[in-house]
Amino acid sequence: MILNKTLASFTFRFLSAYVAGLSIAVFVVLALVYLWLSSGYLDEVHDSVEAELETLEVVYRDTGVEGVEAYLDIRGSPRYMTRFFYLVTDDSRNKLAGNLKSWPETREYDGGWLGFGLEALTGEPASSDDVFIARSTQLPSGEYLMAARPYADVIASAKLVGGALTRSMIVTIVLGTISGAVVASIAVRRIDEINTSLGHILNTDFSARLHKENAAGDYGILTDNLNHMLDQIEGLMVGMREVADNIAHDLRTPLARMRNRLVDLQDKAGDVCQDEINSLIEEADGMLATFNTLLRIGQIESGNRRVEFEALDMKSILFDVVELYEPLASDKSISIRTQLLDVPMCPGDRNMLFQCFANIVDNAIKYTPENGHINIRLLSQDDAIQLDFADDGPGIPEQDRHRVFQRFFRVEASRSKPGNGLGLSLVAAVVKMHKGSFEVGDNRPGLRLTIHLPLDQHAA
Repeated sequence: MILNKTLASFTFRFLSAYVAGLSIAVFVVLALVYLWLSSGYLDEVHDSVEAELETLEVVYRDTGVEGVEAYLDIRGSPRYMTRFFYLVTDDSRNKLAGNLKSWPETREYDGGWLGFGLEALTGEPASSDDVFIARSTQLPSGEYLMAARPYADVIASAKLVGGALTRSMIVTIVLGTISGAVVASIAVRRIDEINTSLGHILNTDFSARLHKENAAGDYGILTDNLNHMLDQIEGLMVGMREVADNIAHDLRTPLARMRNRLVDLQDKAGDVCQDEINSLIEEADGMLATFNTLLRIGQIESGNRRVEFEALDMKSILFDVVELYEPLASDKSISIRTQLLDVPMCPGDRNMLFQCFANIVDNAIKYTPENGHINIRLLSQDDAIQLDFADDGPGIPEQDRHRVFQRFFRVEASRSKPGNGLGLSLVAAVVKMHKGSFEVGDNRPGLRLTIHLPLDQHAA
């Protein structure tokens, strides 16, 4: 998995492009170096052959054939790394001296250069390919002089230089790719650490911050900026939560007092204005329920109820919820079908989870049409338990599914139904309190809500 992340990372792609550009630049430089070295080596070969021919001419003019033979003995000594071949003939090309068998059949190239094969050295037929490069001249007295040098060492040297340059380029590409993969893997590992820490902060403890022990340079600056951003977000969230909680708390008392006075007024008024007073009491009860729900969500999100966690039997809780809401569902001819498997005990707060599941079932009954169905499933999945709630109602448009857990949000089509838009907000708060996750999907038709609760709260 880390390999896939490394290969797909921006760092690796950037370094791959950099290595490709560097390889092209290295190729151009090495090609120019190869041409320069090859040209220089060929010039050195040509100069050496011409110098040997001039020396051979001087030796022959001064000392004759005997001097040439003596010169050949000297040039054939081991202290000379480069071997040359010589030939002196009369005007009829008959050999007078030299270490070539006879005047070879040559091929002439530009600039008066000659090429011939091995038959001139061995006296036996050989390939027509040229293996010697030579230069010749004719003296005023008619004799022909030739100096030659094996061409194989020129080819070998050119191949040696070309091979070295090619291997250098291959090493550059390989090492550049490996280095890019290593650097990219380090970057991916650091980014994964940041993403993991951010996921933990967002899903579990918003007061935590990114660690900066191993972050230096740009990563250190990024860590500082993210921590600063988290500080600001937490400040805004805490401020908004405090405002909402303070408003709910401060308004709940006078609202409760007003409701009590309405009840007293109802007793005194007798049959007069009973409908209006009942309507006002009902409105007051709805507002008190809204404020109580807001305070309960704030209490859950603050984590104060964490101490009440215990090992729970989710099957038993769901049975209680279904038993509570079956009469209400029967009034609308709605059937609640359950598939509750035996699952491991799960840590949690029983009252909070009961309220969470009750809100889901209550919403399902509210929006499911008559003769509809509500399906509840409980099953075990790896190191978590899964709860599925599905109904036959109108569902939630896909573009609104990520907003249904926000406070007071209601889908446009459901605004005619009674409610305050806090039911699913409470569900989200309870699930997050238990370090779980939830998904909103399409039941075709209707809504499907899936909740995952981890069996190990500490590992979640």
